[in-house]
This record gives sequence, C-alpha cells and structure tokens, in this order.
Amino acid sequence: MNKPLSVLNNHPHIWRAREQKQNETKFSLGFPRLDKALNGGVASTGLVRIASLTGVGELSLFKDVICQHRTHKLVVFINPPGRLQSPWLENLGLKTQQVLVVKTHTQQESLWAAEQCLKSTACHCVVLWSNTISQKEARRLQVAATHNDALCLLYTPVHRPLSSSSKQQNRPLSSAQASSDDALPITLDLYLQGTPHALSVNIRKQRHGWPKDNIVISHKWTPDNNAIKWAMTHNTLSDQALHSVS
Repeated sequence: MNKPLSVLNNHPHIWRAREQKQNETKFSLGFPRLDKALNGGVASTGLVRIASLTGVGELSLFKDVICQHRTHKLVVFINPPGRLQSPWLENLGLKTQQVLVVKTHTQQESLWAAEQCLKSTACHCVVLWSNTISQKEARRLQVAATHNDALCLLYTPVHRPLSSSSKQQNRPLSSAQASSDDALPITLDLYLQGTPHALSVNIRKQRHGWPKDNIVISHKWTPDNNAIKWAMTHNTLSDQALHSVS
C-alpha cells in the first residue's frame, strides 16, 4: 500500500498546500487585496469562470487582464450581453483592430467558437458569455487555453438566488452556498456581488491556492454625470466599427 501512495504523492498534478511557490505567469487585476488572495493575480492561461449579475463591473474588473499587450494577438468577445462600443474599448486600452466580436445562435455554437479561437493561437484572450457549461465542455476549453498560451474568461449567470437570511443581512453568499455545481476542471472560479461603490469577490476555487470568501474591493462602476460629461468632451477617438461575425 505504501508504494502506490508514494507514486501518487509524487505525481506532478498533485498540489500540496505547503507548496506555495509556483513558476506561473500571473496577470495583476490591479487590486492589491484581491491579487494577494490570488497569489499574484490571474494565471495567464486557462479557463476562468466568473458568476455574476450583468452590469456590476464584472468586465471592468478584468480590464488589466484583457488589455495585456501581446503582439499580433486578438481579443475575442463571444455573445456579449450588450453592444460593445469602440470608444469604450479604446479607453480601456484595446485597439479596434485587435477586437473580434462573434455572435452565435446556440450555446453549443458559442462553446465551439470559443474552442476554435483558443486553438487558433491567434488569440490572447477569449471572453465568452454562456448560461451553462458541463465538465466535459469546461475541460475542452481549459485544455485548448493552456495548450495554446491563451486565457478564456467565461461569464455565467448566478444560478442560485440569495437566501432570505442573506438578503436580510445584506451579505454575500459563501463559496459553498453560491453554487450547487460540481467542481469544474478550470484554473479559477469566482463569484461576484456588486454594490454601487464596491465589489465582493468570492474565490470558489483556484489552482495552487485556497478558496476565500468576501474580498471586498472599492469599485465604483456606475458612471456619474461628471464622468459622462468628461467622456463626451474628451472623446476624440475615431468611430471605427468593430469586426463582427455571426
């Protein structure tokens, strides 16, 4: 019995809690508390699932990751919930020539398109919106991303509503409460809850790290009148159409 356990213990895919140092490239999110909880930030490759309501700042949270500059690499948005505006993307730091928007008719087409983009080696980041994903589908995206030096951000809705006690106490769900899903074979699994001036991040699962709940970061995602007036006054960006396929 000792010999098989020894073989298992030495397997390269087994992570031990004492092994904190990892030679893994990370992208900082720009929020020190969250980056620390993620041991330096988001891995540069693999599949990251973000469960949240739409419009709480879930995309802006990853702007530093999405805008990482890689020569001749594309950022692909698949089935975004709204129309992406080129001035907003350019203000983030993305050139419209680097952006491709893909619109599909079914969930299966979306997952297929994401996998093909990741396998193409032409993409730095694929941002996908999908209602559900199975373990098999997640594994395919994870393998395609890690084997081709790419990152896939998967945005999914929050499937389980807040309990009455959580609503009354106005606090985010724990990692265990937030999802009834089985653990997916992915690099990082996050659950977000937003307020007008902050964002609460729950780390459900992370490679080479521990889950952690209720990481509150200051994140004012709702623009006020001053921000809108400034944008209208200073927006001198060219009105270039985004490349879109469907």
